[in-house]
Amino acid sequence: MTIKAYINEDQTATFVCPECQKPRVANVCKYVERKEHTPLRVRCKCGHQYQAYLEKRKKFRKQANLPGAYKFTTITPDKKPAEIAGKMSVIDISFTGIRVKLLKAPRFAIGDKLTVEFTLDDANKSVIRKEVIVQNIKDLCAGFEYIFNQSYDTLLGFYLLSKR
Repeated sequence: MTIKAYINEDQTATFVCPECQKPRVANVCKYVERKEHTPLRVRCKCGHQYQAYLEKRKKFRKQANLPGAYKFTTITPDKKPAEIAGKMSVIDISFTGIRVKLLKAPRFAIGDKLTVEFTLDDANKSVIRKEVIVQNIKDLCAGFEYIFNQSYDTLLGFYLLSKR
């Protein structure tokens, strides 16, 4: 089993043993500057040995499979506004943005502003609606960052921190 550990501001990481659940804090400064993921071998005081890797993202990302849609307004060649919409699936989600898989090739570009709406798989089937900026596109996947003035909301926070 491979676990993920996040790098703290003081260049330490907390590894939690998958066997006994005891945490271990270690200095990881020699791994911080590496571009590639380096698998680490960790031995717990209980004797269990496991692999871990360091997550260099600043915010936790939760894997998901959430249905949703996007829309945005563009200007047609004859200078008229046109609304473009499409379906998507949120494949991971964080406090600052989402990664999505699209059903069709995107008609938007990096830097475009979109409105996204998706349904959480929580007990209430909560609907999240956010304004986002397209950060990256690769094939049918895209990364969207929430527009900062409304990036944090309590509902999303509870969802991300839940064990699901």
